[in-house]
Amino acid sequence: MSKQTVVIAAAVGMLFAAPTFAQVDLKTEPVAADAVQTTVEGEVMVVNPDTRLMTLKTADGSFEVLHVPPEVKRLDAIKIGDHVTVTETSTALIELQSGRDAGAMGMMGSTETERVPGKKPAGSIIDTLTLYGKVVGVNKAAGTVTVKGAQSTRTFNVENKELLDQLKVGDGVVAHFRNVITGEVTVK
Repeated sequence: MSKQTVVIAAAVGMLFAAPTFAQVDLKTEPVAADAVQTTVEGEVMVVNPDTRLMTLKTADGSFEVLHVPPEVKRLDAIKIGDHVTVTETSTALIELQSGRDAGAMGMMGSTETERVPGKKPAGSIIDTLTLYGKVVGVNKAAGTVTVKGAQSTRTFNVENKELLDQLKVGDGVVAHFRNVITGEVTVK
């Protein structure tokens, strides 16, 4: 499973974390997007409902230990020998905002679960997080942009220096993160 996305989301979350707010009268422009998908599948070797840990033996003979999130119900229905497939898809979209309310700061997030009926657990956990901040500095020579969030101000290196031509102090920055974990248990 991808740990990098969680670390990135947590770091950005520290920058922007604040109460929810409404936004109106804005124009948005996508600046960057990224998606990462990871799949783990294998035969259940150990499942511990108390610690919510499950060990899978993959096709190449290696072992993966997974932490089963509390959103997964019926963990006791998973038995040794069952086959488990878990896919995690993480996406990030960064946008610039201009307009009357650009640069308002805050965050909105939600978690949804979609369960698939059957004898064994199956379904998806969908986490979404939208963070809002404001550009307070652009340094084209250094290739950096400084963004103020609700709790802190940070400077970020910009790989594509041409993007700096699109930025100006006062622009709003919106980061949308979505993490979808889909799992299915089948009897082998």
